[in-house]
Amino acid sequence: MKTAIRSILGAAVVAGPANVNRNFAARSALATVLAFALFASGCAGTTRAPMDAFQAADIAIANAEKDQASDFAPNEMIGARAKIASARALVAKNPREKDLLRARQLAEAAQSDAEYASALVRDGRAQAVNAELQKNNQTLREELQRTTGESQ
Repeated sequence: MKTAIRSILGAAVVAGPANVNRNFAARSALATVLAFALFASGCAGTTRAPMDAFQAADIAIANAEKDQASDFAPNEMIGARAKIASARALVAKNPREKDLLRARQLAEAAQSDAEYASALVRDGRAQAVNAELQKNNQTLREELQRTTGESQ
C-alpha cells in the first residue's frame, strides 16, 4: 500500500506539468477512498450490539432456570427476562449509540437479576438444610435424654 501511495504521489514530480491534473485526480481519489475506509471502520465499531452482554445474561438466566429460580424467586426471574427482552428490542431496529449503551445496561441488569435469583435459590436450600439439621439435632437430644433418664 505504501508503494502505491508513493508511486501516485511521486508521479506528479516525475511526470511534469502535463500530467499534474491526472495525478491530482488520482491522489484525490485515493484520499477519498482512505477517508471513507476510516469512516466506515469507525462506524462499524460504534454500531455493534452488545452481544457479549446478551450472551452473559442468557447464560445467567439459563442457569437460574436450571436451579428452578422461578419457583423461589419469581419476581427476579420475571425482571431478568423483561430486561433482556427490552435490551434486544433496543438493538432490533437501527440503534443509535445511546440505544446500544442502554441495551448493554439492561443486559447487565438482567444478568444481575438472574444471578441474584440463583443466589436466593441457594440460600433457600441452605436454610432448608439447616432447619432439617436443627430438627434432627433436637430429636437426638430428646432421644438422648430419654435413654439417659431410663438408665438411672
